[in-house]
Amino acid sequence: MERVQLLKLPTPIHEIEVDDKNRYYIKRDDLTDFALGGNKARKIEFFLYDIQKNKSNYVVTYGSAQSNHCRIVAAAAARFGLKCLLILAGSEDEFSFAGNDILYFLTGATIKWCNVNEVSATIEQELENLRNQGYNPYFIPGGGHGNYGTHAYVEAYMEIRNQAKELGVNFDYIFLASGTGTTQAGLIAGKEIAKGTEKIVGISIAREFRRGIEVIRESLKSYFRKFSDECLFNDADIIFDDSYIGNGYADFNRNIVHTIGFMLSKNSIILDPVYTGKAFYGMSQYIRENIIQGKNILFIHTGGLPIFFAKGKDIINLQYSSK
Repeated sequence: MERVQLLKLPTPIHEIEVDDKNRYYIKRDDLTDFALGGNKARKIEFFLYDIQKNKSNYVVTYGSAQSNHCRIVAAAAARFGLKCLLILAGSEDEFSFAGNDILYFLTGATIKWCNVNEVSATIEQELENLRNQGYNPYFIPGGGHGNYGTHAYVEAYMEIRNQAKELGVNFDYIFLASGTGTTQAGLIAGKEIAKGTEKIVGISIAREFRRGIEVIRESLKSYFRKFSDECLFNDADIIFDDSYIGNGYADFNRNIVHTIGFMLSKNSIILDPVYTGKAFYGMSQYIRENIIQGKNILFIHTGGLPIFFAKGKDIINLQYSSK
């Protein structure tokens, strides 16, 4: 796949202090650099190439009020002189001028709010409106879902593989926050293509087990249908844990806040409460409950720094609450 090169790659991998039962490493995809980086930045490079190839002049996507994906899309559109429409599920009352919200505003993106169950209809209506106005719009699925998003993390897996050789370490497990599923699907696809042996564990940030497994499976099938004569995975490759989602997307608790505090004080690394903090806490619990010891563990930091600041009041309230 062709892409528009925006990022500083490879992102570093270094060892961190967690406990004395395993050796822990972190892949810093929060340092992909472009507009505060993260896993969505890897994906936008491939979408941008397709946007230019199609001579599109208006980019449309959707997400939540604090969507890392929407931040990256809006920044990329501004960088290349494209108009941008962000369809946000929720209410305008959620716009806080903090975190990702302020970055949408500063990039000049147009925002359309709608009820979560009206997202699909709103997307179709807005695309039709833009075509009627003479634009050639390009739609990017939420979270960078699709083969481009998957391929970005096939390449990221190959990057990890090369770095592991340089470090002289074989990773036994790779953990990550799993949302729309393409990041995890890409890592699994990369592992299968390269004949890797790691167990790739997605810690769900919102989806329940059945739906989470389904979207990862469909992403893998779609990817291999396009790029391979055979399907190079089986269901046993998909490890997806929904034990830590709480009440769903953006819900978090004191345990996650304490995990964020631990990583900040012990390793000077900032995690956010919606994605990476929840995933790191979930990883720690998964390792404890499955009695994993003496292994090399890699955690992929998929970004989300703006959310940390947007949720600051909630983080402090939980940190010092008596419950």
